[in-house]
Amino acid sequence: MNPLIIAHRGNPFERPENTLASFAAALEVGAQFVELDVQLTRDGKVVVIHDALVDRTTNGRGRVGEMTLAEIRRLSAGYPERFGAAFAGERVPTLAEALGLLRDRARVMIEIKADSVGQDRDAGIEALTVREVRRAGMSDQVAFLSFDRLALLRARELAPEIPRGYIFHGAQSEAVLEGARAVGCDVVMPHKEMLSEGLAQSVREAGLRMATWVVDDPAELRALAVFDLYAVASNRPGLLLEALEDQASSGPT
Repeated sequence: MNPLIIAHRGNPFERPENTLASFAAALEVGAQFVELDVQLTRDGKVVVIHDALVDRTTNGRGRVGEMTLAEIRRLSAGYPERFGAAFAGERVPTLAEALGLLRDRARVMIEIKADSVGQDRDAGIEALTVREVRRAGMSDQVAFLSFDRLALLRARELAPEIPRGYIFHGAQSEAVLEGARAVGCDVVMPHKEMLSEGLAQSVREAGLRMATWVVDDPAELRALAVFDLYAVASNRPGLLLEALEDQASSGPT
């Protein structure tokens, strides 16, 4: 069975990552799974941005956690280093805005960034993210992802009905499975450089599913088929979806 293709930060090869334009572009190419990243502002608002700093993808400077939502909204999120002024009108979206765009159109993988995980369980990023998901009526349309074990433990406590995925990079196979069990995950997401037959077998024996990131080349996707992946995150979801469609139409070789 072909893996699911997850639009990583939307469709960032075509539009600035983690913006409404990027998510719309992912939907346009047929993506049914969209991944996005959330951080917490100084005034407790959940915004969609990957980095702890706004420097890389906006025309501003500073830490997300030290800025208010109003301050962040004044910035262009058009990723000027990559796209120049073409998307200068894009803004860092709130999670509520992103969910509003994607509701009933795609399943949303929400990565809770470790930078925003704090001491406050009841008013921290996990609780506020769960609140936005429930407010949008999307508990059955999302999954939570994180590198941070505490974030996933809290997500399980606050919203046990919402699936969770544990992301790894550079860990041993035993640590991957132990971490997944500890937070009650359905999916483990080791980086593609960690993939091995041994890990794949261990994941299957544990009754879990395995996904990976980031794969942008159809040839690489074909090479990874030996691991029977559940899903693959890609910065070029349209290209990979098209490659899978072509493969299906051509039949076995």
